[in-house]
Amino acid sequence: MRMRSLLLAPILVSFACSSNSADDDPGTTPPPDASPVEDGCPALFAQDILPDFHVDISAGEWSKMEYEFTHRQEALAAGEDPSPYHPAVFRYDGDVVEDAMIRLKGASSWDETVALDEDPKMQFVIAFNEVNEDGRYRGARKLALDMPRTDGSYLRQRLALHALRSMDMPAQCANSARLFINDDYYGLYSNVERMDREFLERVYPEDPDGNLWEGARIIKTNEDTFTWDRLNAFWAVTDGGTVDELAGMVDLDEAVHEWAAEAVLPHGDGYYMGRANFYLYDHPQRGFLWIPNDLDAAFDFIPADMDAMYPVCSGTWWEDRLHYLMVMDDPTWRERYVDALRDELALFDVADMEKRLDEWSAQIADAAADDPHRPFSVDTHEEAVVVMRDYFGERAAFLADWLDCRDSGGPDADGDGSEFCRDCNDDSAEQGPLSTESCNTIDDDCDGRVDEVADCSE
Repeated sequence: MRMRSLLLAPILVSFACSSNSADDDPGTTPPPDASPVEDGCPALFAQDILPDFHVDISAGEWSKMEYEFTHRQEALAAGEDPSPYHPAVFRYDGDVVEDAMIRLKGASSWDETVALDEDPKMQFVIAFNEVNEDGRYRGARKLALDMPRTDGSYLRQRLALHALRSMDMPAQCANSARLFINDDYYGLYSNVERMDREFLERVYPEDPDGNLWEGARIIKTNEDTFTWDRLNAFWAVTDGGTVDELAGMVDLDEAVHEWAAEAVLPHGDGYYMGRANFYLYDHPQRGFLWIPNDLDAAFDFIPADMDAMYPVCSGTWWEDRLHYLMVMDDPTWRERYVDALRDELALFDVADMEKRLDEWSAQIADAAADDPHRPFSVDTHEEAVVVMRDYFGERAAFLADWLDCRDSGGPDADGDGSEFCRDCNDDSAEQGPLSTESCNTIDDDCDGRVDEVADCSE
């Protein structure tokens, strides 16, 4: 990997975040059978295969999981773990793992499918290191099977991660997989590489020993040896610190490129949108680095003309991206972000994305049609593929216009005195950089912050 210095009506679309976490401990180097294939990914995530994963689980343990699935909120209210592991046997390609474990995964997507679907579909984590902490399957300690009900294409996360890797971003590997429970076909999923020690060894092979933080808050590696000092300093710099101080602990040039790559997609539930769906890696040599995560709300989850700097979204948790806002408040670094956006857009190959979508949608067509827990019709799935194919070019064209506007000026559709590339919502004259912030859960003045005026706490 090169490291720089430099909507569909039948599907409920929600901007609620889905924090899918697990306790991943550090481990050993992957064995030879985990040798990388296309774009550095392990063979388990090869793009030319549609693996069939089989899980054998007792009737009693499966009943427990079904109960947990429909009673998540009660478990949370009682302070209990809503997704404990259950013993299972994992089978794939002639291999048998007798001491595997399986648990539920998800958050908002979990709640939505239980509330809205007649036959709700579970998402899963399959673990190989819960019984034996050194256990691995083809180099992986866990497999994540992800498929929220809002993704009619079945391909958002897989395509988004491919796009990020093609933009030289530190992104997970993913393909599609079919899951069988006790030999019955349960459903089609994105098979996503876990964010853990093995990921760090693949992406940062010379320096995999730093601390990995989920959402810049939850330690995911080195759990027995980490300290809070560096992370506390990372957050403290947002309270009166300077961009120069931030640059002293963060690879800030790499950061603006990662943020820009998210904006190109765009990543509708990630750091670019002011969400906590990201990881922070404290690289031993380079300082903190952002890593995108949970990309099943990429692309057409949000409009193609979403602003490239301050996207508009009800419920944005702007406090989770205070470092981003520090950078955007600085004129020099703000323009470096714009330059990074230009770089990342040049690496976003629309023709390649269309080709991938064509190939992968054909690869999964039968599996999608046969999915017994599919929360939408086959027609909706096929329409979602068409919509996404159009979206790649629409987003790229908007960003090209946005960058031209930054260079040479552009139209002001809402007549509020600000060009669209400097107005986070050019459809509303009530929202723009010349407006005054008020307590209404909206970023009135387009500075990336919502209701930051003093009296909003009253």
